[in-house]
Amino acid sequence: MIKRLGWMLGIVLVLPATVVVHHPAPAGAGPAGVEVTTVKYGPFVLPPAGKGGDVDHANVFVPDVAKPCENCFILRAEPDLVYDDGSSANLDTGLMLHHAVLFNTGRSDATCGKDTFFGRLGERFLASGNERTVKRYPDGYGYHLGHDPVTGVFHIMNHSDATKRVWFTFKVTWLPDSTPGIKAVTPLWLDENNCRSSEYDVPAGPSAKHWTWTSTRTGRIVSGGGHVHTGGIRTVLTNVTTGRHICTSWAGYGHKPAYMGQIESMSYCAWDTLGVVRAGDTLDLEADYDSAVPVPEAMGIMVMGLYETDDLTAGTPAPAEASGAKAPPSAGSPPPAGDTHGGMHDGMHGGHHH
Repeated sequence: MIKRLGWMLGIVLVLPATVVVHHPAPAGAGPAGVEVTTVKYGPFVLPPAGKGGDVDHANVFVPDVAKPCENCFILRAEPDLVYDDGSSANLDTGLMLHHAVLFNTGRSDATCGKDTFFGRLGERFLASGNERTVKRYPDGYGYHLGHDPVTGVFHIMNHSDATKRVWFTFKVTWLPDSTPGIKAVTPLWLDENNCRSSEYDVPAGPSAKHWTWTSTRTGRIVSGGGHVHTGGIRTVLTNVTTGRHICTSWAGYGHKPAYMGQIESMSYCAWDTLGVVRAGDTLDLEADYDSAVPVPEAMGIMVMGLYETDDLTAGTPAPAEASGAKAPPSAGSPPPAGDTHGGMHDGMHGGHHH
């Protein structure tokens, strides 16, 4: 069955039973009672490129997927794309995790209202592109996941000439929501083309695009990470009303051979006060690119974690290393030319070819 998802095609499938694996909590993983669970979504059997492997598995839309935990606080989530034997599937073997997004159907999205298609799906609370950024919150904070169903959207691409079978995974560290003292975090999804395709065209050379959002929430921002395609340099979040920098997420290149020179990381911000925001403040998202060639259908996204509170003076200011005000060692320069596509959509978009 095929359903129209906004401007994009979404394919509704019933996947085989999702595999949920519980792990012993490693030493130093967190407070007493912490648990670690890996959820494997799939398997996705991808035909060769040119025979559907590059488009047939665009935006597989799966309602009511398995959750890593229920009535819990998610503290950390590590995404990956793996083969049956658990080895990582990446560009060096022809595979790309274009995007995976999980929606909590029991909560409203902070920046996409229910009058939009994506807003009607629920709150976007976990996502990944091929750079596979680990999401984490400072000690004492977590994302609350209750008993409501979760919807998953997956787009996985096979550029090789062989059929591939892969799984998308999230390794999640969590605590039961009966754990005292954990502060619940609200995701703020900020996007240069939010609630739509997330896409825009980037010219060759240095460029910057801005998108602003008038906050409907008040609180302290405690975490955040960005997403760009190959050719991107960083995403930067600023509270224009207060003039304060909140987070810069830097793109990394050239350190991980499996990524074949394409974007391989985005730095992550985490601190008990990266910045504050009040309802009515204007947040500015800046996406910076410096590509040798134009980048069609590029993206600039930043997903922040907000602790909603009127107490804006608690916590400590984030050091430059935690907020990205200082570029981390992982930051790098985009490749001089070539394929500039790679990554995550907030939406569900098909039909990409490499």
